[in-house]
Amino acid sequence: MNIDEITKQYEFQRKFDEYEMKIIKMAGYLTDYYIDRSIESDDYSVISGFLIDYFSGSAGKSFDVGYLVAKYREYELDRKIEDIDFDVNEWYKVKYEVDRPRVNIDPEYDKIRRMTDEEYVEYMIEKRKKEIEE
Repeated sequence: MNIDEITKQYEFQRKFDEYEMKIIKMAGYLTDYYIDRSIESDDYSVISGFLIDYFSGSAGKSFDVGYLVAKYREYELDRKIEDIDFDVNEWYKVKYEVDRPRVNIDPEYDKIRRMTDEEYVEYMIEKRKKEIEE
């Protein structure tokens, strides 16, 4: 695996992490919305059904990000709280690239993949210095 492929994979991982943060944020807002709606109506059937599914493990079988985004927009939380720029098609593309099995993962790639953003920037600066010196 060459350095360009490693850099590409690092970018996919960074993008994947960014999307995961957005998913968590939307899920939190949507949960708050469901809880508030249940309190206002004094009807806890929707939220209790959701929690039962979640804690029984059936919700964890396959989490549908598209459904989450659709519900977030359906309840206009993108207008009321925050419009989170989330492209579902790009999410699935990034997820595929991150989850795709890698053959012959070299140690250099593995080292880079585990770096923090700051470590990666430092690594790239050092790499560029070495290229200039050659």
